[in-house]
Amino acid sequence: MKIVIGANADDAGRDALALGSLLCRALGATPLLCHVHPAAFNYPSPGHVDTEWRAYLHGEAEKVLAGARESMMADFGWPDVACLVGEHKASGQGLADVASQENADMIVIGSAPGGRPGTFHIGSTANKLLHGSPVPVAVAPEGYRHDAPASIGQVLAGFRDTSESVQALAKAAEFAEAAGVPLVVLTILIRHRIYGSQLGASAEEAVVVELQRDNEAAQTEALERLGIAQEGVRRVTAVADSPRAALQRIEWTGDELLVLGSARGGPLQRVFLGDMTYKILRATPVPTVVLPHLSEYR
Repeated sequence: MKIVIGANADDAGRDALALGSLLCRALGATPLLCHVHPAAFNYPSPGHVDTEWRAYLHGEAEKVLAGARESMMADFGWPDVACLVGEHKASGQGLADVASQENADMIVIGSAPGGRPGTFHIGSTANKLLHGSPVPVAVAPEGYRHDAPASIGQVLAGFRDTSESVQALAKAAEFAEAAGVPLVVLTILIRHRIYGSQLGASAEEAVVVELQRDNEAAQTEALERLGIAQEGVRRVTAVADSPRAALQRIEWTGDELLVLGSARGGPLQRVFLGDMTYKILRATPVPTVVLPHLSEYR
Protein backbone atom coordinates (compact mmCIF):
# COMPACT_ATOMS: atom_id res chain seq x y z
CA MET A 1 0.00 0.00 0.00
CA LYS A 2 1.28 3.48 -0.90
CA ILE A 3 -0.01 6.86 0.24
CA VAL A 4 0.81 10.12 -1.56
CA ILE A 5 1.17 13.03 0.86
CA GLY A 6 0.79 16.54 -0.54
CA ALA A 7 3.89 18.44 0.65
CA ASN A 8 3.90 22.23 0.96
CA ALA A 9 5.99 24.66 2.99
CA ASP A 10 2.99 25.93 4.96
CA ASP A 11 0.66 24.91 7.76
CA ALA A 12 -1.54 22.86 5.42
CA GLY A 13 1.49 20.90 4.34
CA ARG A 14 2.49 20.24 7.95
CA ASP A 15 -1.06 19.08 8.76
CA ALA A 16 -0.88 16.70 5.79
CA LEU A 17 2.46 15.31 7.00
CA ALA A 18 1.01 14.63 10.46
CA LEU A 19 -2.02 12.82 9.06
CA GLY A 20 -0.06 11.05 6.32
CA SER A 21 2.46 9.69 8.80
CA LEU A 22 -0.32 8.51 11.12
CA LEU A 23 -2.20 6.75 8.31
CA CYS A 24 0.92 5.10 6.91
CA ARG A 25 1.80 3.64 10.30
CA ALA A 26 -1.76 2.53 11.05
CA LEU A 27 -2.36 0.95 7.65
CA GLY A 28 1.16 -0.36 7.02
CA ALA A 29 1.59 1.90 3.98
CA THR A 30 4.63 3.46 2.33
CA PRO A 31 4.61 7.29 2.35
CA LEU A 32 5.36 9.16 -0.87
CA LEU A 33 5.92 12.89 -0.47
CA CYS A 34 4.82 14.90 -3.49
CA HIS A 35 4.96 18.58 -4.34
CA VAL A 36 3.29 19.82 -7.51
CA HIS A 37 4.67 22.96 -9.09
CA PRO A 38 2.95 25.00 -11.85
CA ALA A 39 3.49 23.69 -15.35
CA ALA A 40 5.60 25.83 -17.65
CA PHE A 41 3.89 26.89 -20.86
CA ASN A 42 4.61 24.40 -23.64
CA TYR A 43 5.40 26.26 -26.83
CA PRO A 44 4.93 24.49 -30.19
CA SER A 45 8.69 24.37 -30.68
CA PRO A 46 10.98 22.87 -27.99
CA GLY A 47 13.41 25.69 -28.70
CA HIS A 48 10.98 28.17 -27.15
CA VAL A 49 10.35 26.30 -23.92
CA ASP A 50 11.50 28.35 -20.95
CA THR A 51 13.98 25.79 -19.64
CA GLU A 52 15.39 28.15 -17.03
CA TRP A 53 11.97 28.82 -15.55
CA ARG A 54 11.13 25.12 -15.51
CA ALA A 55 14.44 24.33 -13.84
CA TYR A 56 13.76 27.01 -11.24
CA LEU A 57 10.31 25.61 -10.44
CA HIS A 58 11.72 22.10 -10.18
CA GLY A 59 14.47 23.30 -7.88
CA GLU A 60 11.99 25.08 -5.59
CA ALA A 61 9.85 21.94 -5.49
CA GLU A 62 12.87 19.90 -4.44
CA LYS A 63 13.55 22.38 -1.62
CA VAL A 64 9.98 21.97 -0.34
CA LEU A 65 10.32 18.20 -0.51
CA ALA A 66 13.65 18.26 1.28
CA GLY A 67 12.04 20.15 4.16
CA ALA A 68 9.09 17.77 4.26
CA ARG A 69 11.38 14.75 4.16
CA GLU A 70 13.43 16.13 7.03
CA SER A 71 10.26 16.69 9.04
CA MET A 72 9.02 13.14 8.39
CA MET A 73 12.33 11.77 9.59
CA ALA A 74 12.93 14.10 12.56
CA ASP A 75 9.38 14.69 13.78
CA PHE A 76 7.69 11.40 12.93
CA GLY A 77 10.57 8.92 13.08
CA TRP A 78 10.65 7.69 9.49
CA PRO A 79 14.10 6.33 8.49
CA ASP A 80 13.67 7.61 4.94
CA VAL A 81 10.90 8.82 2.65
CA ALA A 82 10.63 8.87 -1.14
CA CYS A 83 10.00 12.26 -2.76
CA LEU A 84 8.23 12.98 -6.05
CA VAL A 85 7.92 16.18 -8.06
CA GLY A 86 4.72 16.75 -10.01
CA GLU A 87 4.02 19.35 -12.67
CA HIS A 88 0.56 20.66 -13.48
CA LYS A 89 -1.28 23.96 -13.63
CA ALA A 90 -3.68 22.61 -10.98
CA SER A 91 -2.00 21.08 -7.93
CA GLY A 92 -4.97 18.83 -7.21
CA GLN A 93 -4.88 17.29 -10.67
CA GLY A 94 -1.11 16.99 -10.37
CA LEU A 95 -1.46 14.96 -7.17
CA ALA A 96 -4.10 12.77 -8.81
CA ASP A 97 -1.79 12.16 -11.78
CA VAL A 98 1.10 11.19 -9.52
CA ALA A 99 -1.15 8.85 -7.54
CA SER A 100 -2.18 7.13 -10.77
CA GLN A 101 1.40 6.88 -12.02
CA GLU A 102 2.63 5.41 -8.75
CA ASN A 103 -0.40 3.12 -8.36
CA ALA A 104 -0.98 4.70 -4.95
CA ASP A 105 -3.92 3.85 -2.73
CA MET A 106 -4.66 7.24 -1.15
CA ILE A 107 -3.86 10.97 -1.28
CA VAL A 108 -3.49 13.07 1.87
CA ILE A 109 -3.87 16.86 1.91
CA GLY A 110 -4.30 19.64 4.45
CA SER A 111 -6.93 22.35 4.73
CA ALA A 112 -6.86 25.46 2.56
CA PRO A 113 -6.08 28.77 4.30
CA GLY A 114 -9.01 30.61 5.85
CA GLY A 115 -10.63 27.75 7.70
CA ARG A 116 -11.47 27.65 11.39
CA PRO A 117 -9.19 25.58 13.63
CA GLY A 118 -10.40 22.01 13.87
CA THR A 119 -12.36 22.10 10.60
CA PHE A 120 -11.55 21.51 6.94
CA HIS A 121 -11.73 24.36 4.44
CA ILE A 122 -12.14 23.28 0.81
CA GLY A 123 -9.77 25.19 -1.46
CA SER A 124 -8.89 24.76 -5.12
CA THR A 125 -6.62 21.76 -4.54
CA ALA A 126 -9.19 19.89 -2.47
CA ASN A 127 -11.99 20.84 -4.85
CA LYS A 128 -10.07 19.40 -7.79
CA LEU A 129 -9.24 16.20 -5.94
CA LEU A 130 -12.75 15.78 -4.57
CA HIS A 131 -14.05 15.74 -8.13
CA GLY A 132 -11.30 13.89 -9.97
CA SER A 133 -9.19 11.70 -7.71
CA PRO A 134 -8.92 8.06 -8.78
CA VAL A 135 -8.22 7.04 -5.16
CA PRO A 136 -9.55 7.98 -1.71
CA VAL A 137 -8.66 11.46 -0.48
CA ALA A 138 -7.79 11.95 3.20
CA VAL A 139 -8.13 15.50 4.51
CA ALA A 140 -6.59 16.87 7.70
CA PRO A 141 -8.46 19.54 9.70
CA GLU A 142 -6.84 22.92 10.22
CA GLY A 143 -4.28 22.69 13.02
CA TYR A 144 -4.13 18.89 13.02
CA ARG A 145 -0.33 19.09 13.33
CA HIS A 146 -0.79 20.39 16.89
CA ASP A 147 -3.28 17.76 18.08
CA ALA A 148 -2.45 14.65 16.05
CA PRO A 149 -2.70 11.54 18.26
CA ALA A 150 0.02 8.91 18.53
CA SER A 151 -2.26 6.40 16.81
CA ILE A 152 -5.77 5.94 15.43
CA GLY A 153 -8.20 4.88 18.15
CA GLN A 154 -11.29 4.06 16.09
CA VAL A 155 -12.59 4.23 12.53
CA LEU A 156 -16.04 5.64 11.83
CA ALA A 157 -18.06 4.89 8.72
CA GLY A 158 -20.55 7.56 7.72
CA PHE A 159 -23.68 5.58 6.91
CA ARG A 160 -26.91 6.24 5.06
CA ASP A 161 -29.02 3.64 3.29
CA THR A 162 -27.16 3.95 -0.03
CA SER A 163 -24.72 1.81 -2.03
CA GLU A 164 -22.06 4.48 -1.49
CA SER A 165 -22.46 4.14 2.27
CA VAL A 166 -22.06 0.38 2.05
CA GLN A 167 -18.82 0.99 0.16
CA ALA A 168 -17.69 3.41 2.88
CA LEU A 169 -18.56 0.84 5.55
CA ALA A 170 -16.53 -1.82 3.77
CA LYS A 171 -13.50 0.45 3.44
CA ALA A 172 -13.80 1.64 7.04
CA ALA A 173 -13.90 -1.98 8.21
CA GLU A 174 -10.77 -2.65 6.17
CA PHE A 175 -8.99 0.31 7.77
CA ALA A 176 -10.14 -0.68 11.26
CA GLU A 177 -8.89 -4.24 10.82
CA ALA A 178 -5.52 -3.05 9.48
CA ALA A 179 -5.11 -0.63 12.37
CA GLY A 180 -6.42 -3.09 14.94
CA VAL A 181 -9.04 -0.64 16.27
CA PRO A 182 -12.84 -0.68 16.73
CA LEU A 183 -15.26 0.07 13.90
CA VAL A 184 -18.09 2.55 14.48
CA VAL A 185 -21.10 3.05 12.21
CA LEU A 186 -22.11 6.70 12.33
CA THR A 187 -25.43 8.04 11.06
CA ILE A 188 -26.52 11.66 11.10
CA LEU A 189 -30.25 12.29 11.01
CA ILE A 190 -31.54 15.77 10.30
CA ARG A 191 -34.72 16.83 12.06
CA HIS A 192 -36.70 18.90 9.56
CA ARG A 193 -38.82 21.34 11.49
CA ILE A 194 -42.08 22.33 9.84
CA TYR A 195 -42.50 25.95 10.81
CA GLY A 196 -46.09 27.08 11.04
CA SER A 197 -47.34 23.51 11.24
CA GLN A 198 -49.93 22.49 13.82
CA LEU A 199 -48.39 19.03 14.23
CA GLY A 200 -46.07 19.97 17.08
CA ALA A 201 -42.77 18.50 18.22
CA SER A 202 -44.26 15.07 19.01
CA ALA A 203 -44.97 14.44 15.31
CA GLU A 204 -41.40 15.38 14.40
CA GLU A 205 -40.07 13.01 17.06
CA ALA A 206 -42.22 10.21 15.68
CA VAL A 207 -40.68 10.70 12.25
CA VAL A 208 -37.16 10.67 13.71
CA VAL A 209 -37.87 7.46 15.64
CA GLU A 210 -39.11 5.78 12.47
CA LEU A 211 -36.00 6.96 10.57
CA GLN A 212 -33.80 5.54 13.30
CA ARG A 213 -35.53 2.17 13.05
CA ASP A 214 -35.15 2.09 9.27
CA ASN A 215 -31.50 3.12 9.57
CA GLU A 216 -30.71 0.42 12.14
CA ALA A 217 -32.27 -2.18 9.87
CA ALA A 218 -30.22 -0.91 6.92
CA GLN A 219 -27.05 -1.01 9.03
CA THR A 220 -27.72 -4.60 10.08
CA GLU A 221 -28.36 -5.65 6.49
CA ALA A 222 -25.15 -3.94 5.29
CA LEU A 223 -23.03 -5.53 8.02
CA GLU A 224 -24.44 -8.98 7.22
CA ARG A 225 -23.87 -8.47 3.49
CA LEU A 226 -20.24 -7.50 4.11
CA GLY A 227 -19.68 -10.35 6.55
CA ILE A 228 -18.75 -8.02 9.42
CA ALA A 229 -19.34 -9.40 12.91
CA GLN A 230 -21.88 -7.08 14.55
CA GLU A 231 -20.73 -7.86 18.09
CA GLY A 232 -17.58 -5.77 17.68
CA VAL A 233 -19.25 -2.84 15.94
CA ARG A 234 -20.52 0.21 17.81
CA ARG A 235 -23.39 2.23 16.36
CA VAL A 236 -23.81 5.96 16.87
CA THR A 237 -26.73 8.08 15.67
CA ALA A 238 -26.67 11.85 16.03
CA VAL A 239 -29.93 13.76 15.56
CA ALA A 240 -30.04 17.54 15.14
CA ASP A 241 -31.28 20.35 12.92
CA SER A 242 -28.06 20.41 10.86
CA PRO A 243 -25.00 18.23 10.21
CA ARG A 244 -22.80 20.67 12.14
CA ALA A 245 -25.09 20.56 15.18
CA ALA A 246 -25.26 16.77 14.98
CA LEU A 247 -21.47 16.44 14.88
CA GLN A 248 -21.20 18.72 17.90
CA ARG A 249 -23.33 16.27 19.90
CA ILE A 250 -20.77 13.51 19.43
CA GLU A 251 -18.11 13.08 22.09
CA TRP A 252 -14.94 13.16 19.99
CA THR A 253 -11.70 11.95 21.53
CA GLY A 254 -9.44 13.24 18.75
CA ASP A 255 -8.09 9.87 17.62
CA GLU A 256 -10.91 9.04 15.19
CA LEU A 257 -10.77 8.57 11.43
CA LEU A 258 -14.03 9.17 9.52
CA VAL A 259 -14.73 7.50 6.18
CA LEU A 260 -17.36 8.91 3.81
CA GLY A 261 -18.67 7.70 0.48
CA SER A 262 -19.43 9.94 -2.48
CA ALA A 263 -22.44 10.19 -4.73
CA ARG A 264 -22.61 9.87 -8.50
CA GLY A 265 -21.82 13.27 -9.98
CA GLY A 266 -21.73 12.59 -13.69
CA PRO A 267 -19.46 10.92 -16.27
CA LEU A 268 -16.58 13.36 -15.71
CA GLN A 269 -16.53 13.23 -11.92
CA ARG A 270 -14.98 10.32 -10.05
CA VAL A 271 -15.84 11.91 -6.72
CA PHE A 272 -18.90 14.00 -5.99
CA LEU A 273 -19.77 15.61 -2.71
CA GLY A 274 -23.49 15.46 -2.14
CA ASP A 275 -25.05 18.08 0.10
CA MET A 276 -24.80 15.96 3.26
CA THR A 277 -21.22 14.78 2.59
CA TYR A 278 -20.12 18.34 1.84
CA LYS A 279 -21.59 19.68 5.09
CA ILE A 280 -20.11 16.86 7.15
CA LEU A 281 -16.69 17.37 5.60
CA ARG A 282 -16.82 21.09 6.38
CA ALA A 283 -17.86 20.50 10.00
CA THR A 284 -16.08 17.34 11.12
CA PRO A 285 -13.33 17.92 13.71
CA VAL A 286 -11.43 14.73 12.79
CA PRO A 287 -9.53 13.56 9.69
CA THR A 288 -11.84 12.32 6.98
CA VAL A 289 -11.34 9.99 4.04
CA VAL A 290 -13.64 10.58 1.06
CA LEU A 291 -13.94 7.68 -1.39
CA PRO A 292 -14.36 7.96 -5.15
CA HIS A 293 -17.64 6.74 -6.56
CA LEU A 294 -17.83 2.96 -6.33
CA SER A 295 -18.03 2.57 -10.13
CA GLU A 296 -14.65 4.33 -10.43
CA TYR A 297 -12.82 3.01 -7.39
CA ARG A 298 -10.52 0.09 -8.03
